[in-house]
Amino acid sequence: MKLPGPFEITRVVDLFHPFREPGFLFPDATPEAFAATRISKDARFVNIADCKLIMSFHSLIVRTPRNIILVDTCVGNHKDRPALPEWHQRTDGDYLRNLAAVGLTPEDITHVLCTHLHADHVGWNTKLLNGRWVPTFPKAKYVMHSVELEHADHAQRTADVKARHRFWDDSVQPILDAKQALVVAGDYEIEPGVRLMSAPGHTPGNVVLVLDDGKQRAYLVGDTIHHPVQIERPQWSSRFCFDAAQSAQTRTKFIEDVSDTGAWVIPAHFAPPCAVQVVAEASGFWFKTATS
Repeated sequence: MKLPGPFEITRVVDLFHPFREPGFLFPDATPEAFAATRISKDARFVNIADCKLIMSFHSLIVRTPRNIILVDTCVGNHKDRPALPEWHQRTDGDYLRNLAAVGLTPEDITHVLCTHLHADHVGWNTKLLNGRWVPTFPKAKYVMHSVELEHADHAQRTADVKARHRFWDDSVQPILDAKQALVVAGDYEIEPGVRLMSAPGHTPGNVVLVLDDGKQRAYLVGDTIHHPVQIERPQWSSRFCFDAAQSAQTRTKFIEDVSDTGAWVIPAHFAPPCAVQVVAEASGFWFKTATS
């Protein structure tokens, strides 16, 4: 699926399905509070019958004249994720076939950007080969924010193993061992018109990828915005945010800054149409899509 915006942006899907009830992801989304939102009636983003959020777990491929950049690597296969059954020890993920369907092989990818280090954003960083985790993208530089890497390293060293998503050992450490990690600051420029922007809160080193070809601008925001309801209710942070207050502050300022600019906002989990433009209304913020 090709998306609007500068350069060429393509969505590659790992999982796409009704995920959980709103309250699972957003503690503030009580049944009454969610029912009061406009998005609760939009069947593109909510499975109306059982009130489950429709979520896409996808990568975004950015093709520029110089590079092919893959943003976030989703859930992965063979990963030990017992807390979430639909992620646990999957063997049937079509991700690499979906990558091939857009005309790419893993060897074509020049950069893998991890907007943050959570299990559903690093899963295809690696694949299981002869009992070992090896980088899925053998020629790529894996771009990681230094603050994010330090935070995740500390967390995996100090947390109870039962409480972890266990992604460090199978999806991060093998990249470090292969010396394919490119550890950067939050304002790192991959190439002209392609740069990182710090967006802390969901995690300490969470970043947004900013694309600007001089004609259009797009923001690939990862989990800075999980679901369209957070455009309508930017104060609603997910239960997986490291700092919920900072996450809400970062998201609110971002939405204010991009509203009515015509820039495309492309999160990691929006169901199709996936890319939106934020607009300011008398009652708050809303969005339009390429087909609106």
